[in-house]
Amino acid sequence: MDKGTAVVTAGERAFDLRVGEVVFHKPQEFHALRADPNDPPNVFIVCFCCRSQAMNFFAGKHMTVPTPLRPYIGEIITAGQDTYYLNHDSPYAVGLRKREDAPFDGEQLIRLNLELFLLKLRRYGRLSSPKSPVDDHADRLTRRMMERLNDSVYSRISVDSLCQELGFSRAYLSAHFKKNTGRTITQYLTELKIKEAKYLIRKERYSVARISEFLCYDNPHYFCRVFKKQTQMTPKQYRNSVLFDPKEQP
Repeated sequence: MDKGTAVVTAGERAFDLRVGEVVFHKPQEFHALRADPNDPPNVFIVCFCCRSQAMNFFAGKHMTVPTPLRPYIGEIITAGQDTYYLNHDSPYAVGLRKREDAPFDGEQLIRLNLELFLLKLRRYGRLSSPKSPVDDHADRLTRRMMERLNDSVYSRISVDSLCQELGFSRAYLSAHFKKNTGRTITQYLTELKIKEAKYLIRKERYSVARISEFLCYDNPHYFCRVFKKQTQMTPKQYRNSVLFDPKEQP
C-alpha cells in the first residue's frame, strides 16, 4: 500500500491495509480488496510462483515493509513499466505483453529485485524478540500482541491503537502483557527498535539520523537518548565499539 487505506479480505479474515504495509495471500486463497471510491488508494499487486519451502514463512503474513526495503518495490515497478505494456482499462487482465523496446535485462531485474525483497523481508520478519518469560504455552493474546509489536519496528503504533485493534481496554491489555512478559508494551517495543537500531548501525550504511527516521523516532536527539538509556552508550560509541569487535553478534 503506497497511499491511503483499504480493507483486505483474506480467507475468513478482514483487516485494514495501511501505507507501507504488505499482505501475502496463500495460493488459492480467496481474497478481495475494497476502498472508498471517493479516496482511492495506491496499491501495487504482484503475483508470482515459487516452490521454495521458505515461502511458508510468508503464508498469511500482514507486515510493515521496513523503509530500507521499499526501494526494491520501486525497482520492480520501474522495470515492469519498462518491460511490459500496462493495460489501465483492464487491470485484472490475465497475461503480460512484452514491449518491443523492452530492455534486455528487464525481466531479470524484476526477478532479482523480487527475490532480494523477499529474502530481506524474511530476515526482518524473523527479528528475534527480547528474552521473555513467556514460554511455549503462553496465551494466544500475549503472543498476538508480541507478533503485532514485532511487525511494528519500522512503523508507529500506540498502545491505544493496539487496544482498539485487539478489542480490549488499555488497562486490561497493559496489565495482561506486563503479567506475562515482565515488561510494559512500550518497553517491549523500545527494546525491539533499539535491537534493530544496533543491527543497522553495524551495517555502516546509514547515518544516525536516517536510522532514527527508519524507526519512526520524532528526532535524532530523542532517539540517541533512548538508545543510550537502553545500551549505556550513544549510537556513535556503539558504532566505534563494534568496529573493533568482530565477534559482536546481533
